[in-house]
Amino acid sequence: MQGVTELHVPSDTDDLARPYWNAPIETMPVEQMRDLQLRKLKRQVDSLYRQSRLYRRKLDDAGFKPGDLRTIDDLAGIPFTTKQELRAGQEEYPPFGSHQAAPMERIVRMTSTAGTTGKPVFQGYTKFDIAQRNESICRGLWGFGVRPGDRVINGFALSMFNAGVPFCTAIEHLGAVDVPVGAERRAEGLLSIARDVKATVFIGTPSFAAYLAEKAPEILGMEAKDLGFRVVCGGGESGFELPAFQREMERVWGTRHVYDWASTSDAHPNVFAHCAHRAGKHQLTPDLALVQLIDPATGELKEMSEGAEGEYIFTHLDRQACALMRYRTGDILRVYTQPCACGRTGFRMDIIGRSDDMLIVRGVNLFPSAVQSVIGGFMPKLTGKMQIVLREKGPKVEPPLHVRAECAAGIDPANEASMRDAIEKVIRRDLGVTTALELASFGTFERTATKTKLVVVEPAAKESVS
Repeated sequence: MQGVTELHVPSDTDDLARPYWNAPIETMPVEQMRDLQLRKLKRQVDSLYRQSRLYRRKLDDAGFKPGDLRTIDDLAGIPFTTKQELRAGQEEYPPFGSHQAAPMERIVRMTSTAGTTGKPVFQGYTKFDIAQRNESICRGLWGFGVRPGDRVINGFALSMFNAGVPFCTAIEHLGAVDVPVGAERRAEGLLSIARDVKATVFIGTPSFAAYLAEKAPEILGMEAKDLGFRVVCGGGESGFELPAFQREMERVWGTRHVYDWASTSDAHPNVFAHCAHRAGKHQLTPDLALVQLIDPATGELKEMSEGAEGEYIFTHLDRQACALMRYRTGDILRVYTQPCACGRTGFRMDIIGRSDDMLIVRGVNLFPSAVQSVIGGFMPKLTGKMQIVLREKGPKVEPPLHVRAECAAGIDPANEASMRDAIEKVIRRDLGVTTALELASFGTFERTATKTKLVVVEPAAKESVS
């Protein structure tokens, strides 16, 4: 199998105190990693040209042959791949689409995207693809401090989701105890099981983690911090990477080990995750996926340098069943290339928004996550839950921007006017836009285990908020 010697195989002699799951890869010098990426990339392009309908057509249309790839920069001669192409290919060649590059008899697992922006896209995995997925997850969890003997509650949805069953098998591969509760059990079931098995690690969305902490006294008669979780981690939406929210989760769960994880469903086994220093999320899998930055407007490549911003695209380096080349994610990153004190050499990043979510408020480009970060800074007076309410679909929005934020329980209504003024001033100072802030009462926002929508369209929304 391609690249299998680079995957860490756990054994009884493993040093549980080591800081890395796979030290040779996670600390490999950047230039040496580039050489490894190029060797894998050449094999991958040749393989996809031979075995994938989509990529044979795309390369032929571009006049590009596998032998034309001599450097990583040559990859720019291959057109981008988009979600729309995957959906169209899936309709024509179900279930996985025209990019499928492994025969059906070698595919042993199926997952899908969430389908929040359209029809779900299915992904297939060979046994080798599963081994890579296990490896990528273990690198993140090990860096968070998860070890054999930990009892890990998986609070993501288990049904078809990429963070469901794949996380469960990776937890087992690491040697920890997989507790596959799933978001389907809701707060009551998950909290009861966590208490009964004395769970030590929680994985799930930030929204669900906050909701569980909120409900623990009602359901269990005890605070969330008394459950004894040592590590709280996950992703799927903004939250764990926001300093104010992170501090609040540390407080309510009683642990300093709150970490963020990021990827996209189609990108696996590509993974970004915090290290102990939490100064951006490392790309932990440069040997499994080549990540590049582009200008979202022009598609031109951007240099991966300290502080650079752009949309990230990725190319799988040896995924077999449903590999992608130059896939446009729509996620806008800010990257950090200066050395990290943890010793990992993969670049770090923060997601600052999505190209299709950006709003333009009287000439100011604004990502909803930036507003969320300001709102989070007013916790615990606010719960951190918020939405931008539009009268019609963006991106252009006439000010003031209508922002709805939820007050914490027990806030005196007499203090709301001054708090509203303070929040509006900070948003204008930090983001350069004027807002009409609506303070909603505690419990207004639905508590959910899935992603929270930061932007909603309500045609009858009030033009101003009193």
